[in-house]
Amino acid sequence: MKLTFWGASKTVTGSMHHVETGGRQYLLDCGLYQGRRQEAFARNSEFPFPASAIDAVILSHAHIDHSGNLPGLVKHGFQGPIYTTPATVDLCLAMLADSAFLQEKDAEFVNRRREHRKAIGRDDKPVAPLYTQEDAKRTFQQFRGVPLGEKKQVADGLFYTTYDAGHILGSTSMIVEADGIRLGFSGDVGRPGLPIIRDPQSLDPVDYLILESTYGDRLHKPLGHAADTLADVVSRTAARGGKIIVPAFAVGPRSATGPAAASAHRCPALALDPYVRR
Repeated sequence: MKLTFWGASKTVTGSMHHVETGGRQYLLDCGLYQGRRQEAFARNSEFPFPASAIDAVILSHAHIDHSGNLPGLVKHGFQGPIYTTPATVDLCLAMLADSAFLQEKDAEFVNRRREHRKAIGRDDKPVAPLYTQEDAKRTFQQFRGVPLGEKKQVADGLFYTTYDAGHILGSTSMIVEADGIRLGFSGDVGRPGLPIIRDPQSLDPVDYLILESTYGDRLHKPLGHAADTLADVVSRTAARGGKIIVPAFAVGPRSATGPAAASAHRCPALALDPYVRR
């Protein structure tokens, strides 16, 4: 087994890990790198390997920094299956459609400013979206739902088993088995004791571990501390007649009547189900 890290290494977005085994090639996640527009476009628009050479993708969960460049991979020639939990399939239906919609709108915005860019001496070439809503629709056809905890054979000699990561609906950690090696892999891992979301499950023993570690150098304070801190902020702000704005990355409901324009982190409008093969 050969493993190459192409994303989420020394950064917290663009999760993409390249596994080569048995003469075949696979990806663990295929996320968007998120940063300044020009740098992000450059990093996301090209792959460091032929997309058509990838035999399958195993996806940990639906957040865009883990799933968001799947339409780009398809656009560049990937034709294999995308294995993930059924809940993640459902979330990706809406989230990748929204992401494609935002890519198109962002390109429209930049192209409307071509004259301004030319006037200040910047590149005024037309900009194309990273991928389109049509690319997202083609991607939906390649999803394959695999129940949480089921041991799935991806190819001769390659299996994986998922564990609840306790992060969002459908999120997983997993053990990939090939060449006599047990490789543990997590996308994001949640905290125990949270409301609504189940606690993360511990992995069985592995030989190697790829672990999300955004907060690996600190200890979280108890949830009660966060609630007390929020209550204090609300009370002080209300007492002086102020306003409270709470930004949040959140998977929440959306209308089923069209693409969402505000966020690429949305909950599914399941009208897109016909595109998915279960």
